[in-house]
This record gives sequence, structure tokens and C-alpha cells, in this order.
Amino acid sequence: MNLIKVGVKSLIHFVNCDMDKKTENILLGLGIIGVLGLILGTRKKFEITKNSNCHELLQQFNDEISIHHEKVTNLKRAYEAIKSKVRNYFQSRTNLPIPDFFIQGSYKMKTLVENRNTKSDVDLAVIFPCEPRVRLETLQNHIKNALWNHTTKGIVMKERCVRLTYVKDFHIDLPIYYKDEDGQIYFGSKGDLWEPSDPKAFVEWFKFNTMGKPQLVRLIRYLKAWADHTKIKSGKKFPSGLVLTLWTIKYYQHANRDDVALFKTSTAILKYLNDNFKFQWSAKMPVVPKDNTLSRLTNSQKSGFYGEFKTAVSIMAGAVSSERQSSAISKWKRVFGGRFNDN
Repeated sequence: MNLIKVGVKSLIHFVNCDMDKKTENILLGLGIIGVLGLILGTRKKFEITKNSNCHELLQQFNDEISIHHEKVTNLKRAYEAIKSKVRNYFQSRTNLPIPDFFIQGSYKMKTLVENRNTKSDVDLAVIFPCEPRVRLETLQNHIKNALWNHTTKGIVMKERCVRLTYVKDFHIDLPIYYKDEDGQIYFGSKGDLWEPSDPKAFVEWFKFNTMGKPQLVRLIRYLKAWADHTKIKSGKKFPSGLVLTLWTIKYYQHANRDDVALFKTSTAILKYLNDNFKFQWSAKMPVVPKDNTLSRLTNSQKSGFYGEFKTAVSIMAGAVSSERQSSAISKWKRVFGGRFNDN
């Protein structure tokens, strides 16, 4: 399924220097300007206006969705307590090697956002220095026993990790890995299956590809905040934060304003989704296991996400072309919800 194509280019005129030729061609191909015309109820020319500038408000929103200092303090305390209990347990209660630990995921990359339900998902990798020689289930049970009664909310045994749930703030997932004598890291995914994986290598890849690009990191956070708001509103299942991170890095479009950069980057992502609808979508891990992180999403779920994202990009187009900042703000509120510019 393709978006409606804009057939008459003469109806559209781009006059703003922020709108380069590449973005113009993408928008024309996607029909975003045509959709915008329906939203505005007009066929007037499209331009990114100076009066629509919400750059500073978006940066304030970035601060708003940041993890609160108290939660960071509680999280660090929780990490240290978990590491101490698990190490002591394996040392005193088993003949297995004592594991090391590595904070992975969005917390490590500083892209973790304060979700609307205030419950953050954080990952603490448990890495054994050699192959444990016991079943993965046995290792998970040892970790469960080590942390038994650690929190009042208890422990959930999941297929790919042990989840420690706290009363508020967050839950901590503990995926299990081991490192062989050649330094290759393997992840205990399910049953007795260990697959090549390297959480440290992905963090290094992320740091390299975002080095000197603080705006890019903010865009990842904005899109994750949009997804959090829209999932709650629509009840639909979306691609993971990891998928949004990979797409944002790949299709990043720099601009002097965060609102324009987010609009242009989202447009580039939408073009990819439109050109490769459903079956061909991919978000491959750049490091081992180099799998498609979208594989768990059904085509029906992809369709739901596509429709919501197309709507969001159209609203963004309306925001950056608004004649007044107040109008732009109202549109960004539709994208992000009430937390945006919550005065």
C-alpha cells in the first residue's frame, strides 16, 4: 500500500532554505504535502516557517522526558545490590563461575525516556567468564534464588531473562551471557540455545555513530516518547525502542532546529517504510547476531504502526509550516501528548 501520490507539482512551492531538494522530493513522492493540505483545509503553498520554531520547546521536552534524578539514584543503588547478592550466591552456594555484570540498552546509551506510566525498563547483563556447563534454566533459577524476596513485587521468569520487579520506578531485566576463551559472547535466548551476541559491541557502535551528534540522540528520545504516548492512546503494538533507534541513526537528517530535524528524519523513515511496505521492513543489528529486530512484529501490527506514524509525520508537517508558534505547539501536543509544553 502506497500513500497518495501528489500529481501536480505546480500546486506546491517550496520557498524556505531549510527545505532542501532531497526532502522536497521525498515529500512529493510520499504525498505528505497533499495530506497536509487536507489537514489545513487549504491548497496554499508549503513552507517551513520561522514563526513555527519550536526548537527550544522541544529541548525543554527532552528534559521533561529524561529520567528523574531520584530514579537514577534508586537505579544505581538497585544495580549494586543485585550484583552483590548474585555474586555472593554463586560464590557460596554453587560451583559455577562468578558472573560479571554490564549495564546495557537505552539506559547505557542515554536514550531511556520517562514513560507515561513512569515504569522504566532497564537491562543488567549477567556475563559468565566461561561456558557454565549447565542448562540456561538452571542459571535462571540460581539468579531467582539469589534475589528471592529482594523486592516485594517479586521475580518473573521470562523466556529471555529474569525480571526483577520493583514497586515503582522500574523493573530490571537480567539476560544471561557467557564469554568463551576467544572473547566471543553468547546469549542464552531460550531453552539450551546460546546464540552469538555482544551487548558491549552494540553500545560501542552506538557511541561511534552518535559521536558529536547530540541532536541525533535527542531525536531518538523524541520518537520513543511519541511511541510511548501513541501506544497508550491506540493500544497498538509498535516496533521496539531498539528498532526506532536503528532507523533514526540510519535516516538521520540534521537541521538547525530540532523540530525540523525530527520532521525531516521522520519523513525519511516513512519513505523507507512506504517503499518497503510490511514484508521487506528490516532493522538489522549492526553487530552479532545481526538479526532483524523486527522479526517478532506481525504484518497486522506493522500496518497499525505504519498508519499511526504516517499520521504523526503529517501532523509534524503541519507544525513546522504553521503561521504562528501557538498553532505549531498545538500540533506538537498531538504528536507527544500533554507532556509537551506542559506549563
